[in-house]
Amino acid sequence: MGQGPGMSGADRIPRWVWLIPAALLIIAPFDLPYGYYTVLRIVVCGFAVAVFSQTWENNAPTRPWPLAFVGIAILFNPLVPAHLDRGTWLYLDIGAAIAIVAHLLTVRAKSKNYSDQ
Repeated sequence: MGQGPGMSGADRIPRWVWLIPAALLIIAPFDLPYGYYTVLRIVVCGFAVAVFSQTWENNAPTRPWPLAFVGIAILFNPLVPAHLDRGTWLYLDIGAAIAIVAHLLTVRAKSKNYSDQ
């Protein structure tokens, strides 16, 4: 899809790029080996940084998404991991997964609305 007014670079990212970190976050509350959570942090943080770099624009109405992904990147960064209890991570994992899927749906809806014009 071409870049047009009101479109971000995120509309060119394949859907599976959103779905992989969302799926990893959804299964994170289960009792899994520590290595899984290290991979989860790398994937989610990398995804959040990539989406941030593709969505940051100069107009204020689009700022909530990039700022949300900066928060997700900081929370899931693998270099200085946040050590929180399991119950807290449950809500953060599910919340981050919901944010990722909501962003996917928002980007696709905007892209579809633009292409229909």
